[in-house]
Amino acid sequence: MATVNRRRKKAAPTPSTPETPAAAPLDEDAAPAQTASAAETATPAPAATTDATPDAPPSGAPEQDAALEHGRHVAFLADRLFDSLAALHGLGNGWRRRLRLAALLHDIGFAEGRKRHHKTSMRMIDEDKSLNIADKDRPLVALLARYHRKAWPSLKHERFADLSGRKRDAIRKAAALLRVADGLDYRHLGNVQDIEAEITETRIRLHLRTCGECGPERERALKKGDLLEATFDRALECVCREA
Repeated sequence: MATVNRRRKKAAPTPSTPETPAAAPLDEDAAPAQTASAAETATPAPAATTDATPDAPPSGAPEQDAALEHGRHVAFLADRLFDSLAALHGLGNGWRRRLRLAALLHDIGFAEGRKRHHKTSMRMIDEDKSLNIADKDRPLVALLARYHRKAWPSLKHERFADLSGRKRDAIRKAAALLRVADGLDYRHLGNVQDIEAEITETRIRLHLRTCGECGPERERALKKGDLLEATFDRALECVCREA
């Protein structure tokens, strides 16, 4: 059964978008207090690629290790979204690489706690030179990680405003994909195993192949898909099909 996101927003005439409301006392992006075994959280490997990927930060707290495992699966899902929606976003392989890196590292800010972890992730990607990220990519990867939750890319943000119009457009598109991919692994269980997209003039329908019940992931993807809807001026739908 398809679920349609009724909270559709019209794309703004400029890249600037309003800030989202201030963060609630609890982290609304945190997965429920459900945990899974290593076998349950195993994820399918992304397609082989020659692009360099960053070395993972040293293992730390269990929550940080779990965030890195979640990042691997979100990177896989983001890559599948990138392929499935290529006709809409028109981004090249350089942005595929940046999106994959941002997906892999988007939650490393958990090392310093959940609160504002998206901004912590941005700072850590900027500052940790042990991460194998090219100098030209590092600030863009950091900015994408910052936009995986909460506020949309906005000209009110100095780093975003300082980019060229072409890069702002690409950041907006890539961040839209990252937010949906993150939502599709909301409980960090790896239940969504593959994605195929159906694109029409008015909608984007994601067909999700799953290995279990995926209602929470579907609902979270729809909630975080508001930027995708505004960017591509289409309503987002998700259909789960258990393998």
